[in-house]
Amino acid sequence: MAQYLTLSRAARLAGVKRGALQRRISEGVLPTFEGMIELSDLLRAYPDARVDDNTMLEHVDSIKRKATPRSLRESTGMPDVETVVARVADLSEELARTKTELRAYTGLIERLQARLADTERAAGSAAGAVRALRAWFGQQLDQRLEAVDSREALIARDAMLRLMTAHVHLFPSGHDFFVEGNDTILEAGLQAGYALKYGCADGSCGECKARLLAGKVKEIRACGHPLSAAERRQGYLLTCCNTAITDIELETREARNAADIPRQTLAGEVCKLQRPTDDMALLHVKTQPRQRLHFLAGQYVSLAIGDAPPGQFSVANCPCDETYLQFHVSRAAPFPVADYVFNHMTLSDRVVIEGPHGDFTLDEDSGASLILIAWDAGFAPIKSLAENAMALDVAETLHLYWVAPAGGSHYQHNLCRSWADALDNFRYTPLEAPAAGPADRGGVEAAFNQVIEDHPDLNSFVFYVSAPRAVLDIAVPYLLARGLPRVQLITETIHQGEAPEHSPAPAPEGQST
Repeated sequence: MAQYLTLSRAARLAGVKRGALQRRISEGVLPTFEGMIELSDLLRAYPDARVDDNTMLEHVDSIKRKATPRSLRESTGMPDVETVVARVADLSEELARTKTELRAYTGLIERLQARLADTERAAGSAAGAVRALRAWFGQQLDQRLEAVDSREALIARDAMLRLMTAHVHLFPSGHDFFVEGNDTILEAGLQAGYALKYGCADGSCGECKARLLAGKVKEIRACGHPLSAAERRQGYLLTCCNTAITDIELETREARNAADIPRQTLAGEVCKLQRPTDDMALLHVKTQPRQRLHFLAGQYVSLAIGDAPPGQFSVANCPCDETYLQFHVSRAAPFPVADYVFNHMTLSDRVVIEGPHGDFTLDEDSGASLILIAWDAGFAPIKSLAENAMALDVAETLHLYWVAPAGGSHYQHNLCRSWADALDNFRYTPLEAPAAGPADRGGVEAAFNQVIEDHPDLNSFVFYVSAPRAVLDIAVPYLLARGLPRVQLITETIHQGEAPEHSPAPAPEGQST
């Protein structure tokens, strides 16, 4: 009997990234049926795959854990007893159905073998052809039995995964992710990198309302927003209050671009300050309880810290978590907020965040290979995009170039190296910025020429470039003149504390807007 798996589940079973499966599919090595992979085809494509070898997935999970605060990580783990019992019951029902079908198929095979024997005895001159057919049929059965051991191992692993996790398939986007431990559906979707629509995240507003199309869920948090009897009959639920007991299909809204993200004003406080170099500060801000900054990777916000006037900074972390935000502040930035961070700021300083802004965001549906180019402190939004692309596994390959002055200005060099070591589709190339500065045409063109030499077929890539305006004025025409289509070049001017062009909203009293 054919057993079909989703791409995400097949990747977990084979111990590879989903992008690796997509490459095999595009190469014609791995067939699919309506987007699903048959278990036997998976085994043929990965004959040496060990079901206990999850090295690549563990590397990626480690990257995502480091990007997620400890308080959120501790909410995951083993599902509760009620959830496990429900999943065991669901698997038992499936096992009973499978056994019933197997008995029916076994009886059919026995009857077919008996009919072939009868036909051979009565065939006369055609007996040889019938005998050859019987022999072929027997060989096919033997080959199927030989494949049972490897199939059994993967099927057993799949059953264990289904006890520990539930698979969520979203409509109409087609996105999917796994719910682990006692996470809510919303928490799991956000940690997977998807921009699910929500407001309060605690059951009060109803913005995360979605419709259950298939599967079973369980309410694990009281909902302050009442659903009508008609909505409940139609399968509506709040994703922030429910977890998935079995694999589910869910009709829900997702933010597809910057226009879908509401403007918010919320408060937080400085919870950590790192100084990887004398001239760079990594500012960590924790939002107030019940407040989350809903944003897309690559966007920026206006920050007002302590007594300093507001300044614009790119959010440097993945939207996987929206309550612990990271910003990169350069001492060289000629703006009051940068001076405040280096010379006056203390832990627990109050921060007002207004935004998000900008459309330097990831096109998660393109599936194209990405070239990410950061110029000095332009690494912040590039880091956010890279982490989001890794979490979503949407790019066939990623190549990060970081152009910075010599002498330790690649202030998160080890982080980038760890990505390259962990991921088989990620490359990292640090480059040295021209000594004459970002307006040095020859130096800028030399840096971008290195990218072109590495990837001469520019049509195969989407470029994301975060750099000072002077660099972009040189780099954009340089890349276009060498054949890069304009629609495949997305650029962003570095945000390092400049005053916002818009007027910030008033400081919040409570919940984010």
